[in-house]
Amino acid sequence: MTAGNDVETVLAFEGQGARTIPGDPPVELGDLPPVEAQAAIVRHQIARAEPWLKDGTCAVIGQSLGEISALVIAGSLDLDDALEVVRLRAELPAELLEPADWTMASLTRVRRDAAAAAAAEVGVTDAGPLWIVGDNAPSDCIVVGATAAFEEFTARLNLTPTTFRLLPVVHPYHTPALRPVAATMIDALRDLRFRDPELPVLSPTGPRTVSTADEARAVLVDALVSPVAWSGALARAAGAWPDARWRECGPSASLYRFVWKNGLDLDWAEA
Repeated sequence: MTAGNDVETVLAFEGQGARTIPGDPPVELGDLPPVEAQAAIVRHQIARAEPWLKDGTCAVIGQSLGEISALVIAGSLDLDDALEVVRLRAELPAELLEPADWTMASLTRVRRDAAAAAAAEVGVTDAGPLWIVGDNAPSDCIVVGATAAFEEFTARLNLTPTTFRLLPVVHPYHTPALRPVAATMIDALRDLRFRDPELPVLSPTGPRTVSTADEARAVLVDALVSPVAWSGALARAAGAWPDARWRECGPSASLYRFVWKNGLDLDWAEA
């Protein structure tokens, strides 16, 4: 899948924030098993992105689940292998991790440094683990942890329901709790065919740029246990392609708010 002319376009793919897939009728993702819902998101994103390839795509960037879609559009993965990655990502945690009561939330109007300090304080209590897993903007981040730890975290910051939004969570992706899953994923990905991407893949895990098949495998494993540095990835991409148009490939077009929250002036629209 390669670009066809000199028009610069960066294609962006969100994670699992969508609740519906547009259509007639729309698909309610909450009504589907996790693996089917995630596969539906990936298929939708790829279908939205493919028409833009002929218009000169210069790079792709994906957030969480969106990194899989980005690798397909960059030519590093076939769709069938990508859907196998989706299945592994959804099913391995259920097979390998003990059941636990997790809470995930998106924090707004809470400074990143204050959230990090409170998370560190909670981490040394008996409330259980808690991590900042998404760095979206200076005052916008994602946290996940044991429910008791999240309650202690919100108490330390005096958070109210107006400053956070609870997110659906089954397993604590992007945290050290998924190390057993990552170890198994390393072996599983060896059975799938990866190729060197034909386009730069900008990964918020690090953040870094993926340019080889081995790096593509590694970033999918690292993303299981590492936080999403979305703010840093956006800044790097904006610096590399300052005049590019950005097109977000759905389903919910949720990433644009992080663009303006980071003070970036980008030509951004839905694909």
